[in-house]
Amino acid sequence: MWSEVKNVLSRTMSSLAFETWIEGTTATMEDDKVIIHCTNPLQKNWIQALYMPHIEQAIEKVYRKRMIIQLEAPHELSDEQFMRMWNYMIALEKQTWNLEARVTKVERQMEEIKKEVAQLQERTDFLERLLSAEEQPVSKTYIH
Repeated sequence: MWSEVKNVLSRTMSSLAFETWIEGTTATMEDDKVIIHCTNPLQKNWIQALYMPHIEQAIEKVYRKRMIIQLEAPHELSDEQFMRMWNYMIALEKQTWNLEARVTKVERQMEEIKKEVAQLQERTDFLERLLSAEEQPVSKTYIH
């Protein structure tokens, strides 16, 4: 069932966020509790801070009920290690958002260029038809 939850999450999160934070997780279920097994404490803390609402919704969609969610990681980081990693990951997340915005802008520009190219192609086709019509021999008609 966790694979189904991850499938739902993969469609509702950016691919980078999903691959970085969710894809490597596993989960077990005990009664009405889902225990998500993270690969490290940073992943656990990041998921807890940013992605729990997404996970809660995905679990509710798959299991058709609200579940208690528990995150586990093999060992914990010191506060200093955690803050250093947290700040680093925040900076990376901001860079990712900026890059995604730039990609979206470029994609829009590409669509506009495609439209312009299509319009130019239509004009070119029209002009070629005009030129080929002018090159056709004119038939002589004699009136008696």
